[in-house]
Amino acid sequence: MKPIGVGIIGASPSGGWAAATHVPAVQALPQYDLRAVATSRSESARHAATQWDVDGFDDPDRLIAHPGVDLVVVAVKVPDHHELVSRAIAAGKMVFSEWPLGVDLVEAQDLAEMATAAGIPTVVGLQARFDPVVAHLRELIEHGYVGRVMATNLVGSGQAWGPVTDAARAYAFDSANGVTPLSVSAGHALDAMTFVLGDIDTTTATLGIGHRDITVADGTPIVSTTADQVAVTAALRSGAVASVFYRGGLSRAGDFRWEINGTDGDLLVTSPAPNGNIQATELALAGGRGSDKHLTTITVPDGPGGARLHVPARNVAALYEAFANDLRTGTATAPSFRDAVRLHEMVDQIASGAVTAGSR
Repeated sequence: MKPIGVGIIGASPSGGWAAATHVPAVQALPQYDLRAVATSRSESARHAATQWDVDGFDDPDRLIAHPGVDLVVVAVKVPDHHELVSRAIAAGKMVFSEWPLGVDLVEAQDLAEMATAAGIPTVVGLQARFDPVVAHLRELIEHGYVGRVMATNLVGSGQAWGPVTDAARAYAFDSANGVTPLSVSAGHALDAMTFVLGDIDTTTATLGIGHRDITVADGTPIVSTTADQVAVTAALRSGAVASVFYRGGLSRAGDFRWEINGTDGDLLVTSPAPNGNIQATELALAGGRGSDKHLTTITVPDGPGGARLHVPARNVAALYEAFANDLRTGTATAPSFRDAVRLHEMVDQIASGAVTAGSR
């Protein structure tokens, strides 16, 4: 099978998510060949072309039309997803969109329907389930390590929604843009949780704005409309009780802790890094069961790609690898736009039913 030609919209050599994850992931996998990138400025496009030895464009339509690009990767701000993904689908190209797929459920449903009607294979950036720790956690649960799961609780820091931001991320403090701790940080966590423990039946939630007055790095003040305190409780279909709490910014008390309690054991996932986003942080696993009095470290096998890459590029590479295998074998292990719609539905259900802290 010849390599899949990849074009990445939003990959700048000066840095950012796409440069740190998508580019090294594609370069590490023989199933893919990076052939083009598109940035917002002609100067950065030229630098990208030189640095990565690819075609560089400052017009995304030229990348989409590139005859060597089979898979268009949309790694730009969420408000731009719908237009760019739509164009790629219309051009008959496979599409990898970052999560969230759209600013809301309506946009996500529209894109999924477009792709289905066109028969276009899709993949969405929900890579937490491909982290070796998360994958091993699922295996342990399936093999009865904790017995019957009774409860789980996950607490994390969303990192990006603190009291100070930079100009590039200021748009995340306008809830209309769809980039919130609920949709992003909690969304990735809920995807991982349901991957490990099964689907959610019912939810309740409370949302609050803790950091209302935000300072942009250049000194510009903005007022946030994004809820940066997210408390969700849920009943899993298995009968287990779950809670997820995400805060904006970071916490001196630690930024990620996920506990699973069962009738015969307990499991704990933590991160030593100041980053509570499960899809993009280093994870460590510990457990105890039976007569154990304390938790002990559990060694986790390397996932796809082994130690070739570090988090977060490692998990993104594993997602790319799963998508390539799906195309070759007809399986469906990589999350598609249909999976993205299901997660958008969950986020929408949580948001629409949530109580707002401080409201009367």
